[in-house]
Amino acid sequence: METFCIIAFDSTHHAIACEKLLQDNGFKARIIPVPVQVTAGCGLAVRFEAADAKKIKPLTERFYPIYFYKVTKHGLQKTVEAYIF
Repeated sequence: METFCIIAFDSTHHAIACEKLLQDNGFKARIIPVPVQVTAGCGLAVRFEAADAKKIKPLTERFYPIYFYKVTKHGLQKTVEAYIF
């Protein structure tokens, strides 16, 4: 089982800027396609470690609107749910 978080965006520019911001602040972050279970305008999300979510949230508030999700993978099956802080 693998668990991680993503942030989905309405803007491609925000996705790219957020990835850079998180990496510059020492977080493991990378752009991925938005999972099919999520509807987001630009189709890109930033993936990061679930343990970092509470530290990352304040850094990302400038990219409003954004959508946080927790993703759990069991083999080929993926569960996506809204991340509640």
